[in-house]
Amino acid sequence: MTTSSPATRLTLTRRGLLAAGGAAILGVASGCTNDTASPAPSPSGSTPSSSPPLPSALPDAASARTYPFHGAHQAGVETPPALLQTFVGLDLRDPSPQSADAVLRLVSDDAARLTQGEPALGDTEPEIAASPAGLTVTVGLGRSLFDRTGREDRIPRQLAPIPDFATDRLESRWGQTDLLLQVGSDDALSLAHAVRMLTKDLSTLAEVRWMQQGFKAAAPAVPGSSSTRNLMGQVDGTVNPQLGTPTFSEVVWIDDAEDWVVGGTVLVLRRIRMHLDEWEVLDRSTQEVVIGRHIDTGAPLGGERESDPVPFDAVDDTGLPVIAADAHIRVAHAPTPAEMVLRRPYSYDAGMHDGTNDVGLLFAAYTKDPTTSFIPMQQRIADSDAFNRWNTTIGSATYLIPAGAPNGGYLAEGVFA
Repeated sequence: MTTSSPATRLTLTRRGLLAAGGAAILGVASGCTNDTASPAPSPSGSTPSSSPPLPSALPDAASARTYPFHGAHQAGVETPPALLQTFVGLDLRDPSPQSADAVLRLVSDDAARLTQGEPALGDTEPEIAASPAGLTVTVGLGRSLFDRTGREDRIPRQLAPIPDFATDRLESRWGQTDLLLQVGSDDALSLAHAVRMLTKDLSTLAEVRWMQQGFKAAAPAVPGSSSTRNLMGQVDGTVNPQLGTPTFSEVVWIDDAEDWVVGGTVLVLRRIRMHLDEWEVLDRSTQEVVIGRHIDTGAPLGGERESDPVPFDAVDDTGLPVIAADAHIRVAHAPTPAEMVLRRPYSYDAGMHDGTNDVGLLFAAYTKDPTTSFIPMQQRIADSDAFNRWNTTIGSATYLIPAGAPNGGYLAEGVFA
């Protein structure tokens, strides 16, 4: 039997596999690498007994959990938030419609496989792909993608430019890109493998500009809550449209656009640095006044439970408002669904920066129309939120999340072809 040399095996690219019947080649390769050997005898001549299995990081059911890739909506929005999320910003190397279309074909094919626990074509670590742990891959398109490929006429009106706000201190390294990959999983190895596979397959077509990695607490902030705590200890994500409700659809999904947009949404991704050294010198009651909520329960001041209505009109014994005029929850409050966003906060810890811990939030806001929701909300925050003193937005980018791909199709099919 003749075996291929290491050099030959290394030249098998994904495109070569697709052109030459990749599944068959992979099948032969996998058959040659799954040999097992009998355990070596111990010095006494007996076969050593097997060690008890180590506990897995996730139960088998959680490791095998999958969410559909194909459908009316892309996964990763109206699915339970993953514990770990990586956002990858990419720019086309060749800003042509053909390159954009090729990227969307490739990433759709990879994502359709990886999210179902199957290796992508040419996957050199297929065993890792077998445990997706709720893996989702969500693709976003920036305005620059349309501009650079000469497809300005295809920009949906919902993909509105987000202005710089007075409190922003934006760093170009976290700025707008042509494309976004949002990859989430409850398992760090599965997530890292998926990001590696996706970016490797796209490497000849697109260049990674930045990668932002976030995490959520595994336990709810308080029993029965869907919110978790951020690195300031606050209950984060309280006022949100609930998954699967009419309000969620009204807030998030675009329903007035071309077919490839209907069922999509707009994602505004903000990188917010927390000034923990200054925040942590405040006493607890001052922190609660700044936010407008109790730290331990997440309840609004004047309330007892996280879900209690915020008593905006209540006053204390001295006649002062219970919720201060510049408290974060008052300034950020959205009275109607048209003014709401779906808030998905992920904490990040990037080590030391200028002598202090670089920690904060990757704040992902999903909305059907940022001009009626995110932009006015963020303008109010910039104008009068007391919390601005203890956090700074250092990155901002906006993407259209197009509708999901049909079976046998790919995302934004035909838009750049």
